[in-house]
Amino acid sequence: MSDDIQTNTTGRLTPCLQQKVDKTRYLVEVHFSDTSTQSVEDKLKRVILYDLEHRKQEKSRKSDEK
Repeated sequence: MSDDIQTNTTGRLTPCLQQKVDKTRYLVEVHFSDTSTQSVEDKLKRVILYDLEHRKQEKSRKSDEK
């Protein structure tokens, strides 16, 4: 995977990630809202907590099925 900076369609520089899988190259542009009130740290914490909570629920469901 390579990190890069590219000019998007609005002419702004945006960070992006490129990944080649088989013969297909995927380009993922990163977008941050100008009006966001959360820091990157706050967003990452929220994503991690959400993931942990859903893993707990998934494990609980699996144990109920047994």
